[in-house]
Amino acid sequence: MPSGLFSHQVPGLILKVKYPKKFDGTALCIGTLIPDLYLLFNAFLPFNFRNFTHSLLGLLLLGIPLTIFLTIGFSLHFGPFLAKIAKKKVFFFKPMRYIGIDKLDNLKNKKIDKKFFIVSIYSALIGGLTHLLFDLPAHENIEFFFPLVLPSLEILLYILIDFKQTEYNFTVYHLIWFTETVVLFIISIYYLRKIKKQDLINKWYENL
Repeated sequence: MPSGLFSHQVPGLILKVKYPKKFDGTALCIGTLIPDLYLLFNAFLPFNFRNFTHSLLGLLLLGIPLTIFLTIGFSLHFGPFLAKIAKKKVFFFKPMRYIGIDKLDNLKNKKIDKKFFIVSIYSALIGGLTHLLFDLPAHENIEFFFPLVLPSLEILLYILIDFKQTEYNFTVYHLIWFTETVVLFIISIYYLRKIKKQDLINKWYENL
């Protein structure tokens, strides 16, 4: 899978920039993060939680409702809190300002009404689906149809570099993961800068 932060958010950023009134950008981006929440819980569970979170079933039962809940919390509280921190004239926070974190206080103007829930639900669905699709060629198993878990295509499991002194190998799917992560990270930073320089977050929410 590509990096959970920045890389996975590229489809959401593109959709929000291109069709700002049709999508909730926060729900799109948070939706791409939910499948990787298994990293917080796997060590405490007797089963592989990833198989569920990276499936269509997990997206419908967990991904969408959790995304809506977190979207509300992020828009009204956590986003503005991060903006307040980013605005402090401290060199350490300069990278946050570079990618527009200081503009997230505009999210508090978002109206939590019927339209919000409709738009956020399909935005969360799209965000989660893009995560699952990017992961398909970049992992050793296909969990999309959980509880049925299938091995990836044999070509993806082909070993490119055999680290004989360790239990690790560098396979085709590892190469795809690395490529997706780097390319999508660059695209993500480009769009975050575009949003910041054109003050799009403020424009999207100033008239709400």
